[in-house]
Amino acid sequence: MPRIFSNKRNASYPVRQTSRTMRDHPNSVDMVVVGGGPAGATTALLAARAGISTLLLESSDGRSQRIGETLPPLANRLLHELGLWKAFLLQKHNASEGIVCAWTDVALKVNDFFLSAQGAGWNLDRNRFDAMLLRACESAGAVVCARAKLLSCSRAIDRRWLLEFEENGQKHRASAECLVDATGKLGAGALRGLCRRIVLDRLIGVATFMDCEATSNYTIVEAVDDGWFYSARLPQGCFAVMYFTDADIYSANRKRNPDYWSTQLKKARHTRDRIGNAVVPRQLTIVSAATTRRVRFSGDGWIAVGDAAQSFDPLSSLGIYKALDSAAHACEFLGNLRNGKSEETGYDNWSEEVFCRYRRQRAEHYKNQRRWPGSQFWERRRTA
Repeated sequence: MPRIFSNKRNASYPVRQTSRTMRDHPNSVDMVVVGGGPAGATTALLAARAGISTLLLESSDGRSQRIGETLPPLANRLLHELGLWKAFLLQKHNASEGIVCAWTDVALKVNDFFLSAQGAGWNLDRNRFDAMLLRACESAGAVVCARAKLLSCSRAIDRRWLLEFEENGQKHRASAECLVDATGKLGAGALRGLCRRIVLDRLIGVATFMDCEATSNYTIVEAVDDGWFYSARLPQGCFAVMYFTDADIYSANRKRNPDYWSTQLKKARHTRDRIGNAVVPRQLTIVSAATTRRVRFSGDGWIAVGDAAQSFDPLSSLGIYKALDSAAHACEFLGNLRNGKSEETGYDNWSEEVFCRYRRQRAEHYKNQRRWPGSQFWERRRTA
């Protein structure tokens, strides 16, 4: 892999400031992070703590409703190691009692988190969780630009990255020695030239939010003939209910039956019982849930973290944990490389190992499903 940082030890670049409404804006930094989700924010946080001048560009305003996500007990140790545990507890996310699964048959199997040596799991309020990470970035010294849209990205003759972005209707320019792609599995148009992305399946999630009387903090995963349902209680008191299937299967069935989502829900007995008589909203949110990966995870002057590097099937319940872990490994690698203490292939090798292990576990889990032998959805995963 080509260099990320130059061979100069602890190289720093002059930071020229321009006038802004709320704070100074750096034109030149060591590192720019594009994307302010958990992976991008954690990368910026750790880089800033290490004395690397860092600019983070986040496109969202933190107000959109996010799909509910379960943080497994495994993440508690990582939050401790990142120095975020106290701030996390102050947010008072709902403790998750565990995961209830109706997978290989209709009987429920329970994985109780309270039996875990790592402690409780959590049903996250993603907006609050992401906001906590961004505040920690700023406290560490990183400059965070919210509602910032990346317009272009190119390389100068000296191999520094030149970026143009828009924030609050104003255009700004910045340069950086290192670029971190944290733009998620969908990426950003201005960064498409970094490295090709491989998409391994067509999985989508079709989600809605319901107000219902259920109070259980268990997450339910339930298989049906052409996919599976996920439901979890959110901190706001409502439930997120998501149906996972392949995009082409959903499109074909929706043409034949406009109420296809509700029809599938009727087949998921435990999920249906949980929501009771709650009215299914007409508005459904469709998101990509495909397994993806980059051909390479880093290159000359850039590195990809979180879903921008590799995205997992939601069945793994490792999305947020993987994002935090990816950022921690990326920053360790960057710090060592910058000081001449690491092999240049270290992060790529680690990422490749993580992805291969995930593929094996995913294949094993899906192959355990032996019901509905004629289902296109399940047959695709038995032979993958």
